[in-house]
Amino acid sequence: MIQTAEDKVKEYCQCIRREIEHWKDINQNGCNDPFWSDGCNMNLTRNHIIYYQSKIHEACTENQLPLPDECYLSIPPEVDNNYMANLKQKPRVERLRQLGRIMTGRIYQYDENQMSLF
Repeated sequence: MIQTAEDKVKEYCQCIRREIEHWKDINQNGCNDPFWSDGCNMNLTRNHIIYYQSKIHEACTENQLPLPDECYLSIPPEVDNNYMANLKQKPRVERLRQLGRIMTGRIYQYDENQMSLF
């Protein structure tokens, strides 16, 4: 089955919403990645959002479609790559420290409803 441009845009919109929720969850609870800090994972998730927004812009421009609301959601802030949301994950934090990473616990604020101009 061939996906229409509208289908692709709808799928990318869902991906953006999912990635935003994932970013917020990591920021709130941390993640379980044994080799990478929460900050690295949050920045990767942030890059996914940027990618999906660019794919929506591309599809909408090529097919003369209106831009959906997801294109105007703000992109989460870039965070310190050494950020750890949950320093209570002692074994994980210690493993990352042994790899030479100095963990920070700064809290990051994000308001997805703050409009963005891509």
